Formats: sequence, structure tokens, C-alpha cells
Amino acid sequence: MRKSTCFWRRTTIAKICLVGLIGYHANLGNGAKTVHAEDWRQFRGGEALSINAASKLPASWLNSESETLPPAAWKTPIEGSGWSQPIIVGDRVFVTTAVAQKGGKPKGMAGGVMDPSTMGRAAKPKDPVAWKLVCLSLSTGEIQWSETAIEAIPAFGKHASNTYATETPAASDDTVYSFFGAAGLLTAHDFQGKLRWTKTYEPQKINNDFGTGSSLLLVDHTEASERRLLVQRYNEESAILACLQADSGEELWRAERPKGSSWSTPILWTNQGAKEIVTGGQGSVIAYDLSTGQERWRVNGLDTSFSCSLVADATAVYFGTASPGSRAPIYAIGAGHLGDLTLAKDETKSDAILWSGTKSGAGMPSPIVIDNNLYFFGNTATCYDKLTGKELYRKRTPGGTLVAGCPVVAGDRIVLVNEVGDVTIVTPGSEFEFREFKAPRELTGTGASNNSPTTLVGQDEVFWATPGIANQSILIRSSDAIYCYR
Repeated sequence: MRKSTCFWRRTTIAKICLVGLIGYHANLGNGAKTVHAEDWRQFRGGEALSINAASKLPASWLNSESETLPPAAWKTPIEGSGWSQPIIVGDRVFVTTAVAQKGGKPKGMAGGVMDPSTMGRAAKPKDPVAWKLVCLSLSTGEIQWSETAIEAIPAFGKHASNTYATETPAASDDTVYSFFGAAGLLTAHDFQGKLRWTKTYEPQKINNDFGTGSSLLLVDHTEASERRLLVQRYNEESAILACLQADSGEELWRAERPKGSSWSTPILWTNQGAKEIVTGGQGSVIAYDLSTGQERWRVNGLDTSFSCSLVADATAVYFGTASPGSRAPIYAIGAGHLGDLTLAKDETKSDAILWSGTKSGAGMPSPIVIDNNLYFFGNTATCYDKLTGKELYRKRTPGGTLVAGCPVVAGDRIVLVNEVGDVTIVTPGSEFEFREFKAPRELTGTGASNNSPTTLVGQDEVFWATPGIANQSILIRSSDAIYCYR
């Protein structure tokens, strides 16, 4: 049952008092350093796992009586297409894009995933694509520079709803790293766009030519020599996780598993003092020691791969995943266990597995955990008690439109952006309290709009990227542009 807007606003003052507590709990849980409002440096904020407690929602949203989003501070068209998340370091915004000579604009659910003509293997590309890294100003939205990493004809096709620049870059204090899985290229640029180093791999052959999607994981450190860059390449020909010395690109270790495609991004988990890299791949979840690459634990027996990533806190690693024909498993794997943690047949829990279930896994958006609740979003909004797996609510996502990008937490609110650019703000808790904002769109007929024409959403724009949040700003990327709300 939807809570009224008045109720939603009355809870703001009370909830805002919990911001520090939520952020503190979330960061302690995954071993992260304190999240700074000015930074959102990699996919899902890296160790923040989608939570930025220091960056609040725009005041114009909280105070608005309208059901339409207030005007964006700026809107900047981005050449080409990409589902990479905008990342933020100070006043710099970094994003990747793939510029095709012909076509290249991704389609939404109806025109892509649900269209039978997009099923099966994609046609082999014939025209070159330019993979680029773009730097913008967070203050103004102006493009500061754009560097082409490589221009080539892709070795493999992709799904009509995917892009050739779906992997999110990652940044340290002075370097931005970009991975283009379809091109087999990893680059490191300084903040002025000068190339520092590159590393080449084989282009990834992905199941059914769906295209690549696994982002980089940067384990940052005050000492440059101690920074680690994790590159996950799980595909139909091999499945390799590589750990690089981020400053030089030197490979320190690699871990191989049975081949099979995956689109998830590794996470860093502090498991009772031990730093682990936890990965989701075809049929299993495996955790590796950050320092050595040695396997620490695994869970087998999953009848699916991973489109979404995992989440964790001090208590457990949580995941839910689904693919056509699978049982859509969902798990909570407790901290402090080593070895093969696979459940015996017909078991749903063990000393290591706090709980598990089926028919509950998510599609593309990665889950989030706040206090004692675990949240999944997509076509539905679902909340579980993280300790028991009890379902607290399951509701249809407002607007009835797919949410493809991951949820993010700004201050004390969960932010969802659906594929047409509408925004839903969810209040964390055991009841589904939310508020919807419709995106201001270009008019197809007569009439007027209170929004500047430059910030209106186009009629055919698609929103599948995960928002970036920092400095009291929210960056929302579409198939055509980046919008900044503050």
C-alpha cells in the first residue's frame, strides 16, 4: 500500500537523523573506508556498495509538491552509447562510450529484450567502433576532454539492449581506469587525459552474443604501490579473475574457474578481518584472498549465472540472481567460514548458509543492504529480513516500468530510475514507503513546459545505467545524455 506524500515528507526529519548511523553501519560491514560526499569513484561506489550516506537527495526533490522532477541543473549529450555508470572525483565526472559509425543506440525492454527478432546470435559487426573515455565538469556539465582508447571492428555482436561500453571505469586520486571487454582493452589515463599504460586481452565471447558488462573493482590505498585493480573476464572461452598492481598494470595473480559468461562485478568483503574478492559466475559464487588469489570458500549448485552483482555487510554476503529457466536462487552466506559451503540436496540452510530460497532472484539490478533489511528491485520491489530471509514485502515497482540500473542510496533514501527516466524514492524500512517523480519530457503535441528545453527527456531515450551520487548531486545517464540534479 502506497504511503501518502504527506507521510513521506513527515518522515524526512526523523529519517535524516539516521543518515550517519546507516552510513557507518554499511561501511563497517564491507570493510570500506569512510565514504566522502565528493567521491563516487567506481561502479556502485566500490566498497560503498551503492550507499553514499553523506550525499543527500536534492532539496528541490524533498521540498517539491509536484509529481514531476524539478529541472536538471544541466544535461550534456554524450556521443555514442554506453551503460557505464558516471563516476565522480571532485569536480570531474568520467564516463565511457562507444561511438559506432552506424546505429548503436540501445533499445529498451519492449524494443529489445521482449522483441523476438533480437533473440539468438547478433549479426557480426562490419563497421568500426570508437571506444572513448570522456571527462566532464560536475559543476557545469561541460566536456573537458575526450580520448579515444581504440577504434576497431568488434569481434562479436551484442544484444540490441546492451552497449559496447557497459563496463564502468574506476578512479584513484590521480588515475582513471577503463575496461572495454568487447575490445579486449584496459587503459589507465591521468586526469588530463594522458595515457599512462594499457593492457590487452582477447575480446570476450559472451553467451548468445549478449555483450559484456563486468566492471572493474579498484581496491584503493593511500600508497600507490598497494592499489589493486581487479579485472573479471568470465566468458564462453575462459573465466579469469586477474589482480593487477594498479599503478603499473603488472599482473600479480590470476584465478581461473570453469568457463561461462557472467555480467556481475566482483566485490570486496572483509570477512572477519580477511579481505576477500567475491565473484559470481556460472553455477557458483567463489571468494578469493585479495593478497594471494587463493580460493577461500565457494558455493556451488547454482543453476544460473549472474547479471547482477552481490552485496555484503559484516554479517554475510547476499545475492539473488535469475536467468531464463533457472530456479532464481537467493542466498545469505554467513561470515567466518572457509571451504566448500555448498548446501546438501534439499537443504536450505547450514552453519555457513544463513538461509536460501528460490523463485526470488533478481534480474539486472544489484541488491542493497541497509541495517537489517535486504532489498531487491527490478519489475518488483522486494524486502527481506537479512538474518532470516523472511519476506517483508513484495510490491510492483511504481509506474509498472522496468528498473534496469542498480538502486543507489543518497543520504537516507533509496533512489530508483526506471527505463523511461522516472524516479522513485523509497524510504528504507519493513513497509514499502515511496514517492514517484515523472521525468519532464519533450512534448509531442502542443502545450508548454516549465522546464528548460535543454533538460527535457527525449521521447525515445532509454535509461539503463546506474546513477552516480556525490556532492549533493545525482547523475542520471540515458542512451543520449547525462542529467545532473542537485
